[in-house]
Amino acid sequence: MDKCFEGISRVKFSDKDEVYGMISAEGEEVDYKKVVDVNAGDKKGNVEKWMLEIEAVMRMTLKQLTSLSSYEYGNGSVKRTDWTANWPG
Repeated sequence: MDKCFEGISRVKFSDKDEVYGMISAEGEEVDYKKVVDVNAGDKKGNVEKWMLEIEAVMRMTLKQLTSLSSYEYGNGSVKRTDWTANWPG
């Protein structure tokens, strides 16, 4: 995974062959907002197809997290040091 996506060491698989999150080289974990079933439909056996879906879900998740973290920082409800620790880097 680290050769495909910078900052991602590996993805998190469930027992049902669903990808539900990512893990950085530093061990930071981010759960996806939507799971990716690698065996659903034409994705079964086609790593290129489910990797494209992982990329889309990763972008969607990071966009949502960025929006939420920006809101929290902007409203001033937490100190900057706490805010930095609350959100993925």
